[in-house]
Amino acid sequence: MSQSPPDTLGKYQIIREIARSNDIVYEGYDPVMNRRVAVKELAVPSGATTQQKEDRIKRFMREAKAAGSLVHPNIVTVYDVAEQGGRYYLAMEFLDGQNLRKTIEEQGTLGTDYAIEVSVEVAKALSFAHAHGVVHRDVKPENIQILENGAIKLTDFGIARLTFEPNITMDGQVFGTPSYMSPEQINGKDIDARSDIFSLGIILYEMIAGKKPFTGDSVVSITYAIMNTEPQPIASVNQMVWQAITKALDKTPHLRQSSCEEFINELKHAQKSVNVVLDPAPQTSYNNPPPIQNQQAYNNLLNNPVTPYGTPNPLYNPQQAQLAQAQQVYNQYQYQQPQPQTQQAAIYTPYNPGQAHAPSQQPYGQPYSGAQYPAPQVPAYYPPPPRKPLVVVSPEAAANMTRFFVAVLIIGGICGILIFGLNAITSATSDYASKTPSSKSNTLPPTTSNKENTPKNNASGQPVTESNKRTEQPTQQQPEQIVNKSNQPTGDPETFLLDAETFIDQGTNETNARMREELWKDANEKFRDAKIVAPNRANDIDNRARNKYIQTSNYLLGLDDKIGARAALYKAQAFSNTDAQRAEVQAQIELLGG
Repeated sequence: MSQSPPDTLGKYQIIREIARSNDIVYEGYDPVMNRRVAVKELAVPSGATTQQKEDRIKRFMREAKAAGSLVHPNIVTVYDVAEQGGRYYLAMEFLDGQNLRKTIEEQGTLGTDYAIEVSVEVAKALSFAHAHGVVHRDVKPENIQILENGAIKLTDFGIARLTFEPNITMDGQVFGTPSYMSPEQINGKDIDARSDIFSLGIILYEMIAGKKPFTGDSVVSITYAIMNTEPQPIASVNQMVWQAITKALDKTPHLRQSSCEEFINELKHAQKSVNVVLDPAPQTSYNNPPPIQNQQAYNNLLNNPVTPYGTPNPLYNPQQAQLAQAQQVYNQYQYQQPQPQTQQAAIYTPYNPGQAHAPSQQPYGQPYSGAQYPAPQVPAYYPPPPRKPLVVVSPEAAANMTRFFVAVLIIGGICGILIFGLNAITSATSDYASKTPSSKSNTLPPTTSNKENTPKNNASGQPVTESNKRTEQPTQQQPEQIVNKSNQPTGDPETFLLDAETFIDQGTNETNARMREELWKDANEKFRDAKIVAPNRANDIDNRARNKYIQTSNYLLGLDDKIGARAALYKAQAFSNTDAQRAEVQAQIELLGG
């Protein structure tokens, strides 16, 4: 398909090109409706195969269908989709202003209030799309347009997933921008609305902090950070806002917000607390409890450790809650300040062992001979009675429960020992079998059957015949190669090549992926040793290794083992020395979804 700028596409007059990435976007004019439009044309690379072109056309039409079915104030409007002379295009609403990426680059940080407002508007668009069975899968600042009037628009549904139609993405294929992808999107698993929530959480973090939460020097390091690290806290952000962000960025989808509506509610609730500043706790005492303020909603927020959404309340003040509880007790029992004693203090006689003291017959407070002692001051406060235990367990029941748990622990320990022993025996047996070249000599793939008629060479490089077979020394009594003092292998290169092909055949029939990789790694070392002892045959050795891995890939593909076939093709690609060879192997990898 030619991609030169046209004068018209359908009824639309093309004015200029305004963007180019995977597709080309023009500024156009609709003479029928007398309005500016944005015309997006499908761009297909010139070297693409027929299958790749068909796949691109399907995705382009799916974008038009996904965005065209969504009519929402925060989603770009699609007017038309058509094809003219092999050119596929769609006409949509022309958006002024600039995207969120440019705004972040110009301002650095956007402030918590404005960042929340932008996130809420994007979440509204995603909520509407999710309700109509569309998962965006590519939420990023480049696809969020901020118009000149302040409105927010979500654009580019090019890789959106339509849940009501069959998925055209092969298993294991990954689409999206690495820095904004969710963990399940990186793993190539099925995704839903919570994947878009994860991407929106990254954007909210970036707007407030001025940097992405997961960074790296390459795609591999970025995806590793998304899968294994936690974002650094933002010092200037309110605790409730931070809790909403960390919940959206949870590695497990089930622990995130279940929907964009829930995310919107949390952000709005957190936004109300952005500017709330708590005064220092007043200096109060038990005898001087704080006065009850007429701010019931605010007091409930301070005295409740949990928010209405079930999350920890960052405004919870334990000291304030204790004082409020003391005030309730004060009101319940009508605690009164003790009044000063007005009557005459009681007078008592000090104790004298030699003098008997008769019980006092005078009322309390009347004078006696001796020192003065003030009357005790006891407040009229009675604490509430202690609570009864919720569950009463008899001694017999407690003993039975103890015996039951002890029995479970003993049985579990015995089962664990048996399982550990069986695993150890199985692992030892598989390791011994995998390291024995003759253990799988009868299960080689059919691609190596033609080697049975190929005469083998002896240690001196001569073909083995009936005349010299009797004089040939058994190879089991001497090593296959000799290592000199410089650690460089020496010997017959053909011996190294035969050993390498044997290791490849053993790995082909190995069901354990780790053992297969180890065997193929040993085979590559044998190919390397062969090139060291015969440098003049390096190209022939690489071609032989490459062809062997391609035969192995075809054999595994016949067994419906796509993962093993793809791994073999990657090995073959490592031995490709020309661009044509690498392109041939890469084409086969792409057919397998690599």
